[in-house]
Amino acid sequence: MVRVTHVLEAHLIGDGDWIAASDICQLCRIDLEAMLELAALGLVASREAGPGEWQVPATALPRLRVVGRLMHDLGVNVSGAALAVELLEAQRQLESRIRHLERLAGDY
Repeated sequence: MVRVTHVLEAHLIGDGDWIAASDICQLCRIDLEAMLELAALGLVASREAGPGEWQVPATALPRLRVVGRLMHDLGVNVSGAALAVELLEAQRQLESRIRHLERLAGDY
């Protein structure tokens, strides 16, 4: 009987961690040109790690996964995906504030 064992390695990512843009693009199904356009629009930060080598903060991964789904699954362009992500995040923040205010009002 053959037994196959896979070893997985993981580490927690934080605010100071950066990931190669090519890796992010593969994970999120976004091409590098779109990634750089998203950076130019201010949706994500980027930095040049070397000639032609770009990095993106690891903390941008969740929002870029949403962008990738919007672009790949729904055919939304880069600008539209950036706007949609910003609106979704604003909605989440407002809903969080409403829940907080409702808790405060419930105390009276």
